[in-house]
Amino acid sequence: QDIVQLLLNHSERIELNARNDFGLTAFMEACLKGHKDVVKLLLDHSDKIELNARINDGGCTPFMYACLSGRKDVVQLLLDHSDRIELNARGFSGRTAFMMACNNGQKDVVKLFLDHSERIELNARDNNGDTALIVACEHGHKDVVQLLLNHSERIDLNARDIYGSTAIMCACRKGHKDVVKLLLDHPEGIELNARTNNGRTAFMIACRSVS
Repeated sequence: QDIVQLLLNHSERIELNARNDFGLTAFMEACLKGHKDVVKLLLDHSDKIELNARINDGGCTPFMYACLSGRKDVVQLLLDHSDRIELNARGFSGRTAFMMACNNGQKDVVKLFLDHSERIELNARDNNGDTALIVACEHGHKDVVQLLLNHSERIDLNARDIYGSTAIMCACRKGHKDVVKLLLDHPEGIELNARTNNGRTAFMIACRSVS
């Protein structure tokens, strides 16, 4: 941290937004590794730092890296500076930081998002039509699914992907029993007999997918 500050004191001679061979900037690296104090220093020099830089011109932002890697303290810091951070930016496959956190089962980060939900697109869809709830169910992240169900008044429980599959269908297809049970225990909002584009219900999918 002290060395970072020393280098920032000579920022007129330092390429602050230089990229490595993987396209990562120093700010991206700090967010990815969860170095909160360094991130704070860089935020204090945000007039010189590209806070929303993207890897390979369309990929992840620093905020996305912090979210997908579960760096809770860094995510909180960036949320506190949301006037300068693109919270709903889209990365590879059209996914937002919130979707990435749900996809990776980062429960604590997901909770932070839900606490700031007035600024977050909770039902954003990626290029396959998946929502945060769908990817959480598909990957069997029970704790994340429970968090989302706790905020069901703001979550589209029956959103469909491009194949017509809902969250409960994806959980059935992947054999995530605990997630299916959570969804069944929340019956007032779940369409249990919805059909995919080829006419399959969750029950059909479960019977077909038994291993």
